[in-house]
Amino acid sequence: MAGRWVVLELEGDLATSGFRTTLEIQAENEPHALKVKGFLPPNPGMLAHLHRHWQDAYRPLGMPLRIKGHKIIHKGFINQRLVDCQQSAQVLCKCFQTWLNSESFQPIDRRLREELSRDDTIRLLIRTQNVDVQKLPWHEWDFFDRYPYAEMALSTPEYEAVRPSVKSTVSHPVRILAILGHSHGINIEADQRLLAGLPQADVSFLVEPDRQQLNDRLWETPWDILFFAGHSETYRDQGRIFINPTDSLTLSELRYGLRKAIDQGLQLAIFNSCDGLGLVQALQQLSIPQMIVMREPVIDQVAEAFLKYFLEAFAHGESLYLSARQARERLQGLEHQYPCASWLPVIYQNFLTPPPDWHTLQGKPAALPAAPTASHRFNWLQPVWLSLVVTIMVLIVQHLGWLQPYELAAYDHLLRSRPAETIDSRILLVEVNETDLDELGGYPLSDAVLAQTVDVLQELEPVAIAFDMHRFRPRGTGRQALIDQFRQHSNLFTVCAYDMPGQDYGSPPEFSDEQQISQVGFSDFLLDSPLQISQGQPNAVATALTLQQVNNVVRRHLISYSPALVSTRPSCATPYSLSFQLAYRYLSQAGVTPLKTNENNHWQFGAITLRPLSRRFAAYQNLDGLSSQLMLNYRAAQPGQAVSLDSVLTGQLNPDMVRDRLVLVGYTAAVAKDNVNTPYGEMPGVWVHSHMVSQLLSAALDQRPLIGKLPHWQNLPCLDGLWILGWSLLGSLFTSWLYNRPPLSFKLIIPLGLTFGLISLYWGLERVSVTAITQGLWLPFMSAIFSVFLAICCVAFMMELSKKHR
Repeated sequence: MAGRWVVLELEGDLATSGFRTTLEIQAENEPHALKVKGFLPPNPGMLAHLHRHWQDAYRPLGMPLRIKGHKIIHKGFINQRLVDCQQSAQVLCKCFQTWLNSESFQPIDRRLREELSRDDTIRLLIRTQNVDVQKLPWHEWDFFDRYPYAEMALSTPEYEAVRPSVKSTVSHPVRILAILGHSHGINIEADQRLLAGLPQADVSFLVEPDRQQLNDRLWETPWDILFFAGHSETYRDQGRIFINPTDSLTLSELRYGLRKAIDQGLQLAIFNSCDGLGLVQALQQLSIPQMIVMREPVIDQVAEAFLKYFLEAFAHGESLYLSARQARERLQGLEHQYPCASWLPVIYQNFLTPPPDWHTLQGKPAALPAAPTASHRFNWLQPVWLSLVVTIMVLIVQHLGWLQPYELAAYDHLLRSRPAETIDSRILLVEVNETDLDELGGYPLSDAVLAQTVDVLQELEPVAIAFDMHRFRPRGTGRQALIDQFRQHSNLFTVCAYDMPGQDYGSPPEFSDEQQISQVGFSDFLLDSPLQISQGQPNAVATALTLQQVNNVVRRHLISYSPALVSTRPSCATPYSLSFQLAYRYLSQAGVTPLKTNENNHWQFGAITLRPLSRRFAAYQNLDGLSSQLMLNYRAAQPGQAVSLDSVLTGQLNPDMVRDRLVLVGYTAAVAKDNVNTPYGEMPGVWVHSHMVSQLLSAALDQRPLIGKLPHWQNLPCLDGLWILGWSLLGSLFTSWLYNRPPLSFKLIIPLGLTFGLISLYWGLERVSVTAITQGLWLPFMSAIFSVFLAICCVAFMMELSKKHR
C-alpha cells in the first residue's frame, strides 16, 4: 500500500473571485512532485447557504453543546428542527458537489484519479486561509468514496518547519497532558475514563486548573499529546477555552508554554470541544505539528463517541489519518439524532511534519510497514481468470478458422526466419530458360529435344531423370524416340495432372498400364488461397500451369492419394506424386527398408513414418484428412544445384554433378508460366518438386524433421490451449504488475510500458516459434499473439475502469 501526499491549495474567495487551485501529488519519501493548476469559480449562493446552514439550521438544535456564551433559541418542535437541519445539509452537499464538478476544476479532478491507486494511503491537505472553505463538507466529495484509505486535513499556505526536539533513546509510554476544563452541563468524565484506559500511555489530568498551573505543566514536562475537553468558543475568528468556571483564555495567552511544549516534542493536540477553527488560527502560528478539532459547536454525545472511536483505532496501531476517518465515519450512526455529526472532526496538519503513530509517540523507531493483507496484496486471480477467458475465446476463433489466413502468413514468416540450409547435393536441376527456348525452337520443347537430353544424361549414370513437362500430345518431331526412351529406361519419369479437365494434362497414351503407374507422377500442388479459406471451401488442388492467382501459396506436400476420392475418371492414373516416385527410386537404390505402408496405412520410409495431416492441423481447420499430405519443409530458396539445358546438350556438364543423383528437368522461362507462390516468394514449379523430393530424402536419410504440430487429446487442442494460455498469462500478469507497481508522476509510463511489454513478448514469442519450427514443430503463432494483445487490452481496460470508479 503506497503512501501519497496530495495537496490542494485554494487561493481566493467564494463570493467574488473564485479560487485559483493548485494540485500537488507526491509519493512519500520521494522528492519529485506532480503539479497541476485549475480554477474553482465563485459561488455566492453556496456561501450564503453555508452560513445559513451552520447558523440557522445547525446551532438552534438545542442540544447540550460544549460551547459557552451562546443562548439557544428554541423554535418549534425538536423533530422539525432535525428535519430542517438534515434537509439543509443535503442542499449544501448538492451545491458543494456541483461546485467541484465545475468544468474548470475537471483537469485537477481527472489527474488526481489517474495518478492514484485505490489501495494507496492518501493524505489530502486542503491548504487555504479562507475560513469559509475550511467549513465546507470536504469529506462529501465523491473522491473519498472511491479511495477508502484517503482522509483530508486542513493546512495553511504558509508553513514553517518544526524544530526537531532532542529525542530520548529510551522508549517510554505516550505522555498525555489531559486538561479537563469547565464542564457545566456536559459529561467530561467519559473522556477521562477513555484516556485513563489507553495502553502504553502515561496520562496526567489537570481538572479545572488555573492559568498558572496549566502554564507550569506545559513548561515542566515533555508531552506527546495535549488533550482538552470542556467548553470553548470562537469569537471574531479567535478561539477561547474555558479552563475552569471563572477563567478562560486564548491560546495566544499560552503561546510561550505551548512553544516550549512543542520544542520538547509535542506532536498532537486534540481539542474535543466546540468551534475549534478559531483555536487552529492561533495554534498554526506556533507550528504545532498536528491538531484535531471540531469545526462547529459539538454535541456532548458526539464528542464522547468521536474520542472513543479515534482512540480505539489510534492506540491499536492505525495511522492518525485513518483513525480519524474511521472515527468520523462511525459518527454517521448518530446523525438521525445529531445531524452533521460526521462533519465536525477535522485534522489540521503542518505540511512539513509527518503525522505520528502510537508507536513513534512512545519514542520507538518508526515501525516497518506492515505486510499487505490479502485484500491489498497483488491480485493474481484477476489476470489468471481473464487469461482463461481470453484463451477460450481465441480457441473458439481458431476453431472457426478465422485466424487461419493470419496463421499461414505468420508460418511463412517463421520459415523465412530460420537459419539458412545448404542445397541438397543429391538433386540436380536442369533449367530450361529463355535462351534455351530461343536456341531450341521455342516453347514448348519438342519431343526430339527431350529424347536427346535423355541420351546425354543417361550416359552419366543418374539415379533417375524426371521431366516436369506434360506430354499427352506429341510436341514437334521425335515422339517415337521419346516413347522408346521411356520403354528402355525405367528410371525415366514424367508428369500428369489428375485434377485438371480434358486430356492435355494426362500421361502419354502410348504408355502401358504399368508405365502409367510406375513412370508417371502427378504434378498437382495443394494451394492455400485466402479467398477459399475465408469462404470455408475445401482445399484447392491445381497444377503449376494453372496458378494465376498471386495469393495462392504452396505450403503442403501431397505425396499420394486414392483415385477413388476423385469424382471423375482422371486421365492421370498414377496415385503417386512425382516427388514420391523419385524419392522411392532413390531410397530403394540406397537400400532403405521398409518402403511401404504400415498397419495404420501410413507410408514408412525406413525409420521415418510419414504421418498425413489430420483434418485439423495447426492453423488448418478444414483439411480433407484422407490424402497423404505433409507440410512442405522447404530447405531455402534454391533446393539443389542448377544448370541450364544448353550446358547439358553442349557437353559442358561435369559428370560428377549427375552420377548417382536425381535429375529434374523443367521450365524456368517466364513464357512457360510455371511459377508458383511459396513462403519464399515466387518459385518455378520444378524447384518446388525438388523441395518435395529433398524433404522425403532428408527425412529418411538425414533425420531432418518433418513439420508437425502439438499433439491433440481426443481431437481436442489441449496443448495448443496451454501454449496460448501461457502467453496470455504473461501479457495479463505483466499488465497487472505495471498497473499495481508504485505510481510514478510520469503520465506516459503505462502506455510506454505496455508498448515495451508487447514488443518484448512479440520478440520472445517469435524467437521461440522460430526455434520450434526449425526443429519441426509448428506452434500457433498468431493465436498466441492475439491472446497476448487481447489479454493486455482486457486487463488494461479493467484497471482503467477500476481507476475511474475509485
